[in-house]
Amino acid sequence: MKPLAGVKVLELGMVMQVPLAAQMLADYGAEVIKVERPPRGDIIRDLDEVGTARDEMSCYYAAVGRGRKDICIDIKSVQGREVLTRLVRECDVLIHNFRPGVMERIGFGPDRVREINPRMIYAVSTSFGPEGPLAGMPGQDMLAQSLSGFAMAGIGEGEKPRLTSVPVIDYAAAVHLTQGILAALFERERSGLGDVVSTSLFDVALASQVLEIASRSVYGYRTSWTDYAMIFPTADGWITVLTLFRPNPLQLLCRAFGVEDMSIDPKLANASLQRENAALIQDRFGPIIAKFSTDDCLERLRDTDILAAPVLDLEEAIAHEQTHLNRAIWEVEVPGHGRRKLAGTPVRLGRHNLEDTRPPVGLGADSEKVLSEFGYTADEIQALRDNAVIYQRDERAKT
Repeated sequence: MKPLAGVKVLELGMVMQVPLAAQMLADYGAEVIKVERPPRGDIIRDLDEVGTARDEMSCYYAAVGRGRKDICIDIKSVQGREVLTRLVRECDVLIHNFRPGVMERIGFGPDRVREINPRMIYAVSTSFGPEGPLAGMPGQDMLAQSLSGFAMAGIGEGEKPRLTSVPVIDYAAAVHLTQGILAALFERERSGLGDVVSTSLFDVALASQVLEIASRSVYGYRTSWTDYAMIFPTADGWITVLTLFRPNPLQLLCRAFGVEDMSIDPKLANASLQRENAALIQDRFGPIIAKFSTDDCLERLRDTDILAAPVLDLEEAIAHEQTHLNRAIWEVEVPGHGRRKLAGTPVRLGRHNLEDTRPPVGLGADSEKVLSEFGYTADEIQALRDNAVIYQRDERAKT
């Protein structure tokens, strides 16, 4: 039995941060019921243009859609809201990422939900917070990067701002929301009462710059960690060399490759000067490293205690022996595609196999089953279907 067995979660999330948080809870054993709205459902179901063009399951949905049951309800209708009310009454957690005011307008704001179920943990992730000048603004990971200063991190004077393609803020927001839900569930064991858990992409993007904020606040200087890194082409790839934690990294670098100590140059005499003149080191040392293979470079640098790593593409990283030993990639059944390698939850518990999880399913695939589990009769379910309150769409690969 997994740690969260018996915990029932209602997920009304879209795209990434809330669906990913719900998936994490499901991996820990919670029974997650995803509530989607007809006819489109979660918009991540058609953000994958390749899957959509082939009328197959979105690979993005497959990435964050495992481990739950799926019910599709028209929650704008009176009957749909009655169904959702019954689900709320019997569940432990409600999690969503609608804009501020949306859930209140349909009658499921935090105060109303906790009237229905005082033990409910009401969890919400917004883009920019529940109030203030940005509260009603539509949000997304890259907008949070832009507004938080994240896109300017490590940028030199006059350089163009840089967005990170990997949605790291979405991911971090999911982790923080999950952490808050677990804390609220733990506290409920003592108090018997639910709570409201909230975060935002904007807050998470700021919090992720914890060291950068401190350097500006305390001493008024700007931290740039990329100043401590140099990327060199090798004979067969690329290598990252770090100058962190060493008083004279250039001297060690020269020793590793058997060349004259370049740090005798007054402009390169210590680590601080070497960071300031990194471009000069790149010009002088680049041709030397380019003569050696990546493996040769790594071996030489390890012998002189310089921090370094090869630069891999994603396919190489997935195939790496360390990835396999860490069980970082899980094989998940994707409808119409068989078992596929997808990113797993990067947490392992000694007594529980988190990889034993339910595959992602089509829109509304479990509507009838979920409703019957919550006490609806076959006739009542058929009436809901006849009145277009519940909806199901097959998402199977073409053969």
